[in-house]
Amino acid sequence: MRKQLRPITLISFFLCLSLCFPVWAKAKKTFVVNEVANLTEQPGWENHLIALGIRNIVNDELYARGNYIPLEEKPEIMDQIDKLIASRWTNSSTFPKPATELFSCDLTISVRVTDFSRRRTRSIGLFAAAKTTVSVTVEIEIRDKEQPPIILSGTGEGITKSLGILFQIRSDKVHFNETTVGQATQKAVKNALSKL
Repeated sequence: MRKQLRPITLISFFLCLSLCFPVWAKAKKTFVVNEVANLTEQPGWENHLIALGIRNIVNDELYARGNYIPLEEKPEIMDQIDKLIASRWTNSSTFPKPATELFSCDLTISVRVTDFSRRRTRSIGLFAAAKTTVSVTVEIEIRDKEQPPIILSGTGEGITKSLGILFQIRSDKVHFNETTVGQATQKAVKNALSKL
């Protein structure tokens, strides 16, 4: 009987130890995306809903890494953040100082869409076709209260043989996964954050 209790006792001991003293558990940092700026000056990028969609992509990518949690505050504060992001979506060459009085979190994040280009190639012959390649570059600045800012850059490409390359906006929502430029933007954010 004593031999059967020993493994159970050890398992119980280590389980209790891990719950009471998570020494090796890394603390997750809270963050807020407080700016998304459009520096492309390209048609098709004017709608502020694109900025909110990019913010959501950054939130999802950082959360998926396991070390970061997006700030979830009262609806009125989230509404202020949405308004701040929408107002900064216009052309901006510098990141503003973070409005830390609005946010009680570890990190503030700013995103800039710095470049957008598209190339169209056509083949001539019996099986003539056209292909459009879209490239998007983003720059992400992460400000930590305890460390100097980190600036990451990433580029993403999307290729299509159809005509729908710009953003699809329906019912006040941007559908990034349905267009080439949306997919390229997702890839650019993912590539930038992979350097973190």
